[in-house]
Amino acid sequence: MNFKRIITLLLAIVMICSLCACAGKSVASNVDDEGYFAYSIVRSGEGKNVTVEDAAKDLRAVMKDNFECKISIAKDNAAEDFDGNLEILVGETNREESDEALERLKKNRDNHAGDFIVAVIDDKICLIGATDEMTAVAVKWFIENFCDDLESWAKLKKGYEFIYAPKVSAVVNKINGVDLGLYSVVLPEKTSLLIGMGADEFIKYYTSFGYNVTECDDFDAKDEKEYEVLFGDTTREASKSVKVEGDNYVIKVVGKKIVIKGGNHLATWRGAQRFLEEAKKGAQTGKGFEWSDGYTINGKYDAKEEGTYTLNWNDEFEGTEFDLNKWGDYRNQANGDTPGASALGGKTYHYNVFGETQFKGATKDLIYQADGCAVLATQRVTDVDFVNSTLSTYHTMTYKYGVVDIYAQIAPYPAHCSYWMNGASASNPGTNFGDRFGYQNRACMTEVDILENFSQNNSYAANVHRWWSMNNAEGASTGSAHNSMDGNALYSANSGNSKKFTYDNEKYGKDMTGDFHMYSYYWDDERMMFAFDGKVFCDYKYTENYSVSVHCLMNYFITSCGMGNAAYGATYNKNEDGDYYEHKIDYVRIYQTGAINSQLITAWPQKQQKGEMKVFYPENTIGAQY
Repeated sequence: MNFKRIITLLLAIVMICSLCACAGKSVASNVDDEGYFAYSIVRSGEGKNVTVEDAAKDLRAVMKDNFECKISIAKDNAAEDFDGNLEILVGETNREESDEALERLKKNRDNHAGDFIVAVIDDKICLIGATDEMTAVAVKWFIENFCDDLESWAKLKKGYEFIYAPKVSAVVNKINGVDLGLYSVVLPEKTSLLIGMGADEFIKYYTSFGYNVTECDDFDAKDEKEYEVLFGDTTREASKSVKVEGDNYVIKVVGKKIVIKGGNHLATWRGAQRFLEEAKKGAQTGKGFEWSDGYTINGKYDAKEEGTYTLNWNDEFEGTEFDLNKWGDYRNQANGDTPGASALGGKTYHYNVFGETQFKGATKDLIYQADGCAVLATQRVTDVDFVNSTLSTYHTMTYKYGVVDIYAQIAPYPAHCSYWMNGASASNPGTNFGDRFGYQNRACMTEVDILENFSQNNSYAANVHRWWSMNNAEGASTGSAHNSMDGNALYSANSGNSKKFTYDNEKYGKDMTGDFHMYSYYWDDERMMFAFDGKVFCDYKYTENYSVSVHCLMNYFITSCGMGNAAYGATYNKNEDGDYYEHKIDYVRIYQTGAINSQLITAWPQKQQKGEMKVFYPENTIGAQY
């Protein structure tokens, strides 16, 4: 359900509520000599909050038209406050009255995430919700009730207060007498998306009951809360006190903390599922649980359990040689494709896992395996020419649906790195891919970019592209067409679901490229999610978008490292930039579950004429039947 539908539904409910008019004088409604209304509108000046900003602008537009006057609007940090200053405060501003209104809202009930308050406090009219979305609903409600004309405005009295608190069922689970809905969630600084998904499911469940479950930072001790659910191996002392190995998991109350911890990512994920199962029993039975300090549940991850996630494909890159059963080049790139143009007027060449390159001069080994990592490097090999490296499963593995975790350290500026999925050549007769995996009739091809950093040290983009060929009436090709998440406001930088991730290097003390991080991707028949260090930053729901089926066909995996391209990444400066940079991958893992229409197929090595294929979930369909 989208936000507009939520607002419509809530307003329909709220409009039947009594305004509970308070005794007292109406608030001011005069207009000064310059035509300005007595009250000005003020919103927070911290950060970029499109939801609240748009709500404030909507309020101003309505009041301006209906009251036939001017209305000033400003950010709180740009508008000085003083005694007698009449303001309409939208959201969490720096005014004391905003804090007081929010505190009244929180004290009204614990599970207040779906609530808002409209209150006249001294010289201020406070419109604020427990979330930004509910603040926008509060503004809509205020407009409907008080902004039709000056007569309806006169109904607003000094001391007025209205709290919207929809009726929701209570969840009665308690830890040492404290409502579980008041607990915050903590994830390790770097973890699998599986564990992040487990925490998100808990948050989503309790949010549905009106609780505002927040996520705290494991990195900063100042962010620690009194009551916390610790998912995985966090740095909290309670988490450190619980020891667990292998496929075992533990759920344990340690003081005011709840520890959910497994011996590996899959075991921790199963522990998170078990914890949610226990929490749901409380709501379903109406009895709930009462856990005290020391209460413990022990369990074990079982790969044979129906609907569970299993590790179906991975490479930990141990040893000194690549596993050619898993890796090859990308569509014979090193020997077949035409070199690209370099930023210095030369060429950019390909290098593959076999040590093959189009460049005929001496070069270092740009793809190698050492110290438990795959290394992909890029090098300037002449005054104007570059060699870039690519690794792919185009010849060896293709899959549909699941969770991908890539634990890696990407190369710094001016190099650029990528992790992406592709389905090109899947429907083209005579291709190596089709001969191995079978041909798929695709109306168009999906490309999924898990990461493209475009030479940026502290940001990267995720994306989903759709490519197709165009023909004229005679059937001759007239080129290709393309669309993607770009240009869609739902995934823009100003949205809360941006496809661009920005890393806070000031907070963590180093650039993103200065350390290993987890780059993850989730895929099923309804959505794709992109995550950094286990935390989702972009959720692409494509069931309401064009040609859903093209996002539900098999893809293979590609990763690369390069620099010096004429039209991609940073503009190389040979007087300032280095000649050689490395990108390191600790592991790549693909987890899948039979609970959805998953598929994974492995084939024989690229340079082997034939061999055996292995099909995971052979009973599931390949293709558009999703």
